[in-house]
Amino acid sequence: MEIVTRNIAEGDAAAVAGLSAQLGYVISAADTARQITLMNASANDDAYVAVYGDVVVGWVHVFYGLRLESGSFCEVGGLVVDEQYRGRGIGKLLLARAAEWCAARQCNRLVVRSNSKRKEAHAFYAGAGYEEVKEQKVFKLRV
Repeated sequence: MEIVTRNIAEGDAAAVAGLSAQLGYVISAADTARQITLMNASANDDAYVAVYGDVVVGWVHVFYGLRLESGSFCEVGGLVVDEQYRGRGIGKLLLARAAEWCAARQCNRLVVRSNSKRKEAHAFYAGAGYEEVKEQKVFKLRV
């Protein structure tokens, strides 16, 4: 059986929430379904799932951004592959879908950010051809 990718659907919410929890992001299936609905309605976001048989084994979110100082880019907003399926090329398959989406928007930069503690993810992205360009801190303000 092969891994296939397709656009994310609201019916994937429980599986996507479960995969997100593997990386420490706890979100309910209902909240995930709402996020999927918003992404599917957005011209600047898309998300795909990787499916093995009828099991969702990974997902990727990609979005388009524009900055005054550096122009347009696309960014991987999130990528998760089920820990039981890692090392099988699923992450690279999902990144390829994100890159296709980016190219379709005539954008030539696909950026990914990774938590500084995720050393395995850093090695994965480097192995997928991504170049590390900077380190940064992230600050947030609840408003």
